[in-house]
Amino acid sequence: MKERTDLDFEVRWYPFQLNPNAPRESNKLEGYMRKFGASKEQAMAMARQFGQRFKAVGLPYNFTESDKSGNTFDAHVLHTAAWEHGGAAAQDRVAERLFQSYFAEGRAPSDPAVLSDVASELGIDSAAVLDKSSEEFRKTKEELMYGRSLGVSGVPHFVMYSEENSQKQFQASGAQPPGHFAAIFDQLSQP
Repeated sequence: MKERTDLDFEVRWYPFQLNPNAPRESNKLEGYMRKFGASKEQAMAMARQFGQRFKAVGLPYNFTESDKSGNTFDAHVLHTAAWEHGGAAAQDRVAERLFQSYFAEGRAPSDPAVLSDVASELGIDSAAVLDKSSEEFRKTKEELMYGRSLGVSGVPHFVMYSEENSQKQFQASGAQPPGHFAAIFDQLSQP
């Protein structure tokens, strides 16, 4: 995106849950061990590899045996609220804060204190938006269905188009090299 100053981008984050049945809070190390069928030592080695990848691109990462994980739904509701209250910039701030909390501080994405702090930074009442009767709660459920309708099965997943509701659309799953996106942007910018 930085290379294509001739194009205007609008980034929108949509929810997707890798494990919608995850408990509200759990131990991240134990989750890795279960998910990957790994021993404690193997899971810790994987975490070190993740850390090297994060460091290589300038992102903070820390992993301890006591790090938390958990259900991401409430974090997605907050993300939806951010879009509704402040657009793309607000969603980016929420993502940065939640990623910092999860990957560098070892806190669960469902941690009420984290969600409350992030919401208040944006001027959002976290208790109101996380209420099951809120518009943001309903909209997040709806947006989860949108991802399923596209066949999304993992993260990250990108949907790119030249104009909203355009039939000319490209999707990319997983971490892709910058050249892959540059080629898609080239195709999208052609009439």
